[in-house]
Amino acid sequence: MDQHQLFRRAAIEQGVPEDEVSRFAEFLRFAIWTSPAYDGPPVGRGGGLPSLPVGMEWPSVGARPLPFVASFDCAALPRVDGFALPTDGSLLFFLDHERAVEDDEVTGEQRYARIVYVPAGTETAVAVEPDHDEEMYHDSSRQFVEPEHDLFAAVAAELPRWLKTDRKARAGLPRSDDGEHLGLDLPHRAELRALVRELWPEPDRGAHFYLGGYTGGIGGLATNLMSDTPETDMAGQNITARREAGEPASAPGEWQRDLEMETLRVMREWVPLVQFTPDSVHRGRFLIRHDDLAARRFEKALSFTAFTE
Repeated sequence: MDQHQLFRRAAIEQGVPEDEVSRFAEFLRFAIWTSPAYDGPPVGRGGGLPSLPVGMEWPSVGARPLPFVASFDCAALPRVDGFALPTDGSLLFFLDHERAVEDDEVTGEQRYARIVYVPAGTETAVAVEPDHDEEMYHDSSRQFVEPEHDLFAAVAAELPRWLKTDRKARAGLPRSDDGEHLGLDLPHRAELRALVRELWPEPDRGAHFYLGGYTGGIGGLATNLMSDTPETDMAGQNITARREAGEPASAPGEWQRDLEMETLRVMREWVPLVQFTPDSVHRGRFLIRHDDLAARRFEKALSFTAFTE
């Protein structure tokens, strides 16, 4: 039985109407949290030197090699609903977060980020540390090759920010906007939240790497219920493009709802492949479309590096 089926059955057994359960479940996502502090068999490795396909050069930008972040054994990772990771092979992530965050354009940032998928059965060899500047980071004490450590996995259930609150109305918005598109009209959402936590208790410790789930917000809010994320940015760009193409502008008081509706559409299309904090002030985020993930088109993923505040 998959996670959503388990949730639906338990919720209906508690007496929550089936249609309400189904609507709530549309917002329920599952993620793979990985950390050296969890139990079980290792599912990946942070730091150290990557195992690259024989003959492949270390990913770089010109003569500047990209720092290796982590690798994951896809066969060892747990399966979660709505996140079609490969069932075999390895995923390797490289990111020069300091250069990436300095680039103002998403397209330019991609030079400093790379994903390498190594299919099962590929002959690999541990890479030799490439030549690089003595000081690759602003923090001169940091090494280009970080200490190697095993990563272990836990499955976590995640809900969006707005469903973690019981607010029913939003100041300054029309009374007609009751948040139905966000599930805020669901009368049993508090009970359903509690059920999610009962079925999937949150790990005692946070993760080093988050695969799947929801994209974490940084800084301010895009609307008074949605955090500012790459998905809200993409939604805003889509709306702007449609306006420039002749679509009527939002009615007075409706811009937040329009942005939220478009963000929900974008969120159904994209999923965070991995999120992590390479240091205390940066956050690395790789997003990919669901269809590209299922087809193993990892070159289509996008990096959205940001400051943590």
